[in-house]
Amino acid sequence: MVTQYADAGDEVWKAISDGKRRKIVDALAAGRKTTGEIVDLFPTIGRTGVLKHIGVLEKADLIIVEREGRVRWNYLNPAPLKRACNPWMRKHVDRISSSIVRLKKIAEFDA
Repeated sequence: MVTQYADAGDEVWKAISDGKRRKIVDALAAGRKTTGEIVDLFPTIGRTGVLKHIGVLEKADLIIVEREGRVRWNYLNPAPLKRACNPWMRKHVDRISSSIVRLKKIAEFDA
């Protein structure tokens, strides 16, 4: 049976499906960055390519942009990431945990 996640969560999953966008998210997790600082992380793809990735993250509400004169500050918004990932992760972690408990009981029974 395939579980369908919320549409808003789908946007987040799509946004973080690309390694470059995950690198941007990781960089912003360490603190705010200017768009120029983010562009500098990707010397081989150029400013236009990086701006497209930033746009995808913005559309998924993972980045908050504030303009200060000519400078664009980018901040990570972790809330959508938590809403999308936590339920999915919890399901799998719970399943793994219950398997470990069963394995422990079997090991102790044979001892």
